[in-house]
Amino acid sequence: MKKKTSVLFCLFSLILFSNCKQPNNVQENLLTAKPQIEDSIIYNIPKSPRLCDVMNIEKQFINIDDCKLYCEIEGEGVPMVLVNGGPGGTHHCFHPWLTGLKNNIKLIYYDQRGCGLSDYKADEGYSFEQTIDDLEKLRIALNIDKWVVLGHSYGGGIAQYYTIKYPQSVMGLILVGSVPMMINPELASKNENWALNDQEKSKVDEILKLVMAGKLSYAQYFYNDAINGGWKRQNFVKPSREKNVQWATIDIVFDKALSSDYGLYDFKHAFETCPIPTLICEGKYDSLWSSKKVPLMLRNHPNAKYQSFEYSSHNIFSDEPELFIQVVTDWAESLKDVESNVLSKWENKTEEILGKQLELISNSRSFVKLIKDKGLETAIKYYDNFKRSNEGAKLFLENSMILLGYEFLNGNKLDQAIEIFKLNIKEYPDSSNAYDSLGEAYMKAGKNQLAITNYEKSLALNPGNENAKKMIIILKK
Repeated sequence: MKKKTSVLFCLFSLILFSNCKQPNNVQENLLTAKPQIEDSIIYNIPKSPRLCDVMNIEKQFINIDDCKLYCEIEGEGVPMVLVNGGPGGTHHCFHPWLTGLKNNIKLIYYDQRGCGLSDYKADEGYSFEQTIDDLEKLRIALNIDKWVVLGHSYGGGIAQYYTIKYPQSVMGLILVGSVPMMINPELASKNENWALNDQEKSKVDEILKLVMAGKLSYAQYFYNDAINGGWKRQNFVKPSREKNVQWATIDIVFDKALSSDYGLYDFKHAFETCPIPTLICEGKYDSLWSSKKVPLMLRNHPNAKYQSFEYSSHNIFSDEPELFIQVVTDWAESLKDVESNVLSKWENKTEEILGKQLELISNSRSFVKLIKDKGLETAIKYYDNFKRSNEGAKLFLENSMILLGYEFLNGNKLDQAIEIFKLNIKEYPDSSNAYDSLGEAYMKAGKNQLAITNYEKSLALNPGNENAKKMIIILKK
């Protein structure tokens, strides 16, 4: 759900950040860079080689049965697989920053199925589970007994799921600006554009509208967005024009199938007794999530080592590369084997958590497909029959309907979105988030009184829902 912060919060943030101590001897950064707005949209993106094409690094394609994954290897020592963000991104985001680890660590870069230089087949039906299994097949194909799994952003979600599903293959887990993999509306970013001024916000909104209308390619979108201030969402240090070119032209794939289901998983409590050594790295200025993220992550990973990076945003390894290399190197040198009986005990617990989720996720997918293929009327009849025959059982996950509802809402199919959110409330009547979503749908449909009613119900269930408080005030004016 997209939330907007109040003017007061923005003002407080700007005052707070302007008073922060800044690093010495660094290039322009989030706190010092002057706004730079281009006069027009740049359609012809400058050329720049892939960094891996000019690097002295081992390159190969690994056959994992039905797919070939592109893979690069450099260095010697503890094996560490690098799982990039996305969905749809590639391993190039790690170049050249992580090369500094190669003296002590054997780095394995790879492109996930359907991404970058790995095999891609349109409409193949990719899934989150498939991505996890691909990673295990890659380990086996490379003849690695155990490895450290480093996941950045969305890749951190892959790393967490992989650790739960294949704990015997993991000697250590590193989460860098990772998706939390916990379903909690309080995790949503309050304002990821806080560092952009009004002129920059207006420009990047214009660029977003162009790509949504099909008037820009994704490469053109990423490049123009970055050079007009969009870089501030994920970086502390301002990237060069060449870096922006490389970022925009790394063959990002936007196939909905690649990202259709990872938001359904909730690993809350799964890592509370995890014995596998874990390192969590977070940038102080990462605004892709709310301030609740770090406390919730540490609560879910109580045994993890935590490292905050004072002059980093989302891309920590490019913002503070030297410190990042040192932190990871020191942590890797301290790794110890986990006793098999301790690991097995945790594995039994996670199998129980995962088993319950997978069944409900499967049901959710089937129900969403029914809605899309046969329509809401047919789906609601199926739901009613299911509830009569399965008293107390859940047919779908709450988040699956929220994601689907917003898909319709963003497509301006307001009536369908409203009915989906109403069905979600029927299944999850105690969910503050479900009422909040319905309130937003009614508001966009111009039904303000119904919007107020649902925001008030959301607030009653969760008195800390700042978005509901704000929307009630706005709607009552």
